[in-house]
Amino acid sequence: MAMTASSRREGLARWWQLRSRSERAVLGLGAAMLTLALAWLFIWQPLLLDTERLTRQLAADRVTLSDARRQADAIAGLARGAPAIVAGDPRAALDSVLVQQGLKSAATSIENSDNDRIRLTFDRMGFDALTALLEALQRAAQLRAVEVVATARVEPGQVRADITLAR
Repeated sequence: MAMTASSRREGLARWWQLRSRSERAVLGLGAAMLTLALAWLFIWQPLLLDTERLTRQLAADRVTLSDARRQADAIAGLARGAPAIVAGDPRAALDSVLVQQGLKSAATSIENSDNDRIRLTFDRMGFDALTALLEALQRAAQLRAVEVVATARVEPGQVRADITLAR
């Protein structure tokens, strides 16, 4: 025999009516305590755990934000300090730097190649002079070395250098 919902309700109401006043109070108190315990377990505890987790995450996110701001400031500083692009003839800029470095007569070959590249050859130069030349070309003429072949010579500190430069 299947019980319908209304017959179950009637049976529960009859059962409740058969209980004494003190039994009803104890059952009501027990139901209230069970409700509070379930609310604490399934609502309050997860809220506390989420609050602690979010507090830790907030601290980590603040550190990340601070790092990102610091890096953005560094990038902005680099952008402000970037040298302006020099318009004009790269060959003239190269000649100017070679004269400043005292290497104009040491260059055995200066050729313009394709794609606005300049090929420069030194039969003999000091390695220190080569590094100083490359730095001066980058700084003053904004010509960068895209290929450098430095071959050691018999004399200590001396190299044969083939350099390809571009803007």
